[in-house]
Amino acid sequence: MRLGSKALLLVFLASATWVLPMQGQNAHAVVLEENNTVDISSEVAFSYAMHRAVLIQNANGAHHADFSIYISNDMSLDKFQLTLSDASGRLLRTFKQKDLMRTEFSEGLAADGYMLYLDVTPPSYPVVAACDMKVNFKRNNVAFPIFSPLDSYNTEVEKATYDITYPSDYPLRYKVVNSSVSPSKTSHDGKTSLHFQFDSIKAVWNSEYGLPLSEVAPKVYFAPSRFSYFNTTGSLLSWNDLGRWEQSLFADRGELPEGAKAKVRQLTAGCTTDKEKVAAIYKFLEESTRYVSIQLGIGGYQPMAASDVWRQGFGDCKALSNYMKALLAEAGIPSHCVAISTREKKLLPDFPNFQQMNHMILEVPLSTDTLWLECTNPRLPLGYVHDDISGHEALEISANGGKLVTLPEYPDSFNVNTTEAQVTLSPDGSADITIDEDYRYHRYVKMKPIATLSDNDRRKAMFSIYHLPQAEIQSIVVNDDPQPYGAPSLKYWVMAHSLKYASVTGSRIFVPTNLLHKNFTAATDSHLAKELFVGHGSRNLETIVFTIPEGYTVESIPGSTSMSLPFVDFSSTVTVDKNTITITNDYFIRRGTYPDTAEKYYEFEKKMGEVFARKLVLKKAGQ
Repeated sequence: MRLGSKALLLVFLASATWVLPMQGQNAHAVVLEENNTVDISSEVAFSYAMHRAVLIQNANGAHHADFSIYISNDMSLDKFQLTLSDASGRLLRTFKQKDLMRTEFSEGLAADGYMLYLDVTPPSYPVVAACDMKVNFKRNNVAFPIFSPLDSYNTEVEKATYDITYPSDYPLRYKVVNSSVSPSKTSHDGKTSLHFQFDSIKAVWNSEYGLPLSEVAPKVYFAPSRFSYFNTTGSLLSWNDLGRWEQSLFADRGELPEGAKAKVRQLTAGCTTDKEKVAAIYKFLEESTRYVSIQLGIGGYQPMAASDVWRQGFGDCKALSNYMKALLAEAGIPSHCVAISTREKKLLPDFPNFQQMNHMILEVPLSTDTLWLECTNPRLPLGYVHDDISGHEALEISANGGKLVTLPEYPDSFNVNTTEAQVTLSPDGSADITIDEDYRYHRYVKMKPIATLSDNDRRKAMFSIYHLPQAEIQSIVVNDDPQPYGAPSLKYWVMAHSLKYASVTGSRIFVPTNLLHKNFTAATDSHLAKELFVGHGSRNLETIVFTIPEGYTVESIPGSTSMSLPFVDFSSTVTVDKNTITITNDYFIRRGTYPDTAEKYYEFEKKMGEVFARKLVLKKAGQ
């Protein structure tokens, strides 16, 4: 869905002769300067010019030298140049507009534009990449480029400006996010100009437990309060107004041919509840359609007609959602299309805009429950609100206009990985190993790709996850067939034989206890944000049963361990029963933002690593 695509799909870049900034020595890149200029000439036309200079310190920041832009029929790239210079200012290479590569390939069947791009590999580091460009927009303006100079992790910004000029009677609005900056304002000859400036923005480090960049990077949104778009007019004074305009684009798009209506009656003939009807129709959607992006003209916001999806068997997110809505309506079940972001959790309540939403789903309010249907991927379990949208605010679109709604978010206790493993040891240190895994909800999504891997890649994945030295994996069985309205669950079973799971020294066998966390290391201080952010809480429940070889006794076992922080608990218990040793690990981390906890969590993980590094010691009886 092209909601907000007019905000320019740009990956921009950098500049000329500079002294290396001392504060950027630890960053992968430093934006030395960025200057943005927007000149609005009318309700339907504006130009955008940008100069951006980035000092790239090492290969980790090399992406700042790349460039890409989507060009539609509404716009033209009128100027482009990118240069690479060394730190002394010596010019290394210049790229012109003729050097840009063009591709019309996309995930979609139809698009009214093409992508221009440039992949640049700097010859050495440090290097300064400088980009200058100008784009003209001819019509249909619903938004303007966002001022967001901090667009990458591990990047600093020294100075960035944004100047926007518009007719004094033009209804421009702006919204500053994650900053207290305010613009300077001037007026002259019937035009008004706003000047925004950011100075010395510190890098946000890419950390497993760091806040998402979108929640901390300063930015400014720009949009009109009213707009004209492909001979339609709309208002952005409220989310209700935006939803009303969206609803107008769906008018007369829900009619189904008689064949489709007959199919709905056939699918639901044996159903006794609305939930059963939804499940039957959703299954039909999975079997009969595929996702194809449609980006033609107003098609960026307006769906294909439901009758066309029925006939052709494809559509984009809004077309498939509208089609499912039409099928459900034929079954007597009302529903609403919902515009949502897969990137941002919160919409700006006082600044209705197109830029924050990039996807569409379907809301089905039943008498006992509300379902949120992902129509672009009906292979996900029916009723499951997946990670990219769970807990997100969204815009419900109905005959009453638009209304902000919040999707449900599952409790941390639902996101569970349960592991049961058996290790049958032999006197020579070899072992027969079975591992049963069950991943649910958030953990399910993370492991779901296992189901689509080839057998060879699946085996590689197992070797990367588990401690299986000199092993042959005998079988891997995957079950990814969750039932409608059931708990999303991926299960797999691994059988392996390791020639040297344990080490033998004389009459003793030294047995690693860490079968399940190969190469576990605590996150280093440099990779932990000062303020820890846990987006999804989860729990690991692990049981490993070691069977002792005949003729051996237990000489030494690790003690049990328990430790906690306000947001995380870990315990490990070890018990012996006749010829078996059972280790049970329980790790539970809770979602939330936790200031000043990075160092404590680093120490917590170090202690976990020490627990995982322990060994069992077995001794041959009588020796």
